[in-house]
Amino acid sequence: MSLEYRLLIKEDLPALQKLWKEEAGWGKLSEQMWQRFVVEAPLGGVSGTVATDGEGGPVVGQFAFVPSLVTVNGREYRAFRPGAPIVARTQRFISANPLAHPAVAMYMHAVKALRERGDGLLYMVPDPRWVRLFRMFPKFQAGKFPLWRLDLPLAAELPMPEGYDAAPLAVLDDERIDRLWTAWSRFHSCSVVRDSRVLPWKIGGGYYTVLGIEREGELVGLVASRKKGDRQWLVCDLLAADDADSLRATFIAVVRLAHERSLAADPSQPINKVTVLVTPVLEPTLRALGFRRDAYDFPVIIHILNSSISKEDVAPSKWYVSAND
Repeated sequence: MSLEYRLLIKEDLPALQKLWKEEAGWGKLSEQMWQRFVVEAPLGGVSGTVATDGEGGPVVGQFAFVPSLVTVNGREYRAFRPGAPIVARTQRFISANPLAHPAVAMYMHAVKALRERGDGLLYMVPDPRWVRLFRMFPKFQAGKFPLWRLDLPLAAELPMPEGYDAAPLAVLDDERIDRLWTAWSRFHSCSVVRDSRVLPWKIGGGYYTVLGIEREGELVGLVASRKKGDRQWLVCDLLAADDADSLRATFIAVVRLAHERSLAADPSQPINKVTVLVTPVLEPTLRALGFRRDAYDFPVIIHILNSSISKEDVAPSKWYVSAND
């Protein structure tokens, strides 16, 4: 029986829970996760495709598309971040044509639906093993952003620049965030929107430590970071009022935090470095603080849906990308 493809619906939760547990090895897809990512996600919640074994048959695959906003040369577009593809073992057939794989078919089914709806583009920071497949599609643009590191603990703690203060930031949905986003967005032609509509959901789930950096009572920096994987403290979303003093103070604040967490870490689970994806705007400040190239690149894939966007508009080199994008 051939596979059929359709858009995900809320009644698919039990079938997707079974896929997660039996086919992906990702553990339980809880109702709380479903609530957060499908029901409560901004901009309409998660879209996606499921594959069924024949019309009306059991679900044997999923491909999720998390909604987002992207700004391109100052104009906002509705976008999606594809992820979490699963295909049941019984359907992982071997073919001389990788484009015949069910994961590819699920992706293309979603692309058709999103394009017809008028959405702007898709972007991914995928596992590097997927990049070769994406390069087979002429409409994809592929780039990469290097990971830079600063070893921890520091030989001496960095002082905050005079006039700047850093403290935990609990409120992410006020007008100060929007003013800061407006200022920061000028420095990159393309970026995932990080304003009060999106940030509370994106970094407000308790996984991140969020710092606000103030100068004379004005919010001039924001940085979200977390312990991640291989003994590192990872810098994620970052906003700054300028690409000079405020940006430097924001990075110093997160380095100080990472240094403190390194000193306090369990010796069996040390934090040996603070890391960040680097764009040309960030590089001079990071180099001055002693960061250096690490041995990893984050691939970035862009797929245009809206014909009003050109490839030059969204070339990977024009993006601001963080590790949690």
